[in-house]
Amino acid sequence: MDGVLIQSRDVIEFAWTSVARKYGVGVDQTFIDDHIHGRPGGHTLQTLFGQFDEDQRVAIKQEVDAIEQVSNCPMVPGAAAFIARLKDRAVPLALVTSSWRARVDHVLQQHDLTDVFDSIICRDDVRSGKPAPDPYCLAAAQLGRQNAECLVFEDSVSGVQSAVSSGAECIGIGDDPTLIAHGAAHSYMDFTLLPISLTGRLALP
Repeated sequence: MDGVLIQSRDVIEFAWTSVARKYGVGVDQTFIDDHIHGRPGGHTLQTLFGQFDEDQRVAIKQEVDAIEQVSNCPMVPGAAAFIARLKDRAVPLALVTSSWRARVDHVLQQHDLTDVFDSIICRDDVRSGKPAPDPYCLAAAQLGRQNAECLVFEDSVSGVQSAVSSGAECIGIGDDPTLIAHGAAHSYMDFTLLPISLTGRLALP
């Protein structure tokens, strides 16, 4: 969802870094890239605030979630049109995210996408989140497809690793130049730049 469906990178960074500063914890860009984007919140929380006791971490995570949950984010260019074309042709769709159900509901309602996805996998639906393959394996199962039949769009290294390790083919979305090195078959800035060869593979005109 984040970075593929919606442009939420700045919101996510602001939520974590502003709360971290409040608690006197420094965060650099390397940490943001490695431990925030595409990662389950529990991983980021433990890595960033592991020195705090459990009650404090629960309170901290609530502060971060409160910022993210109500923030409105624009859609990634071309995403809405691409989804509409897939739905018109009855292509089964899954949303696989490290976010949580209430925030997913907020995003889908904001962009009138509440009835679009045949399966929605959130962070609480699997024991091991991205980069483990579990989220995408569960999504494929719920769609009634083999993992290798699935095509995944991801914007983060951990997301690409999750998709590829599940056996799916992965297309990178966004400006991260390392996605191909981590297993993405191709990478494009957004959905407006998808080539004819890809849309042909998906049986789209």
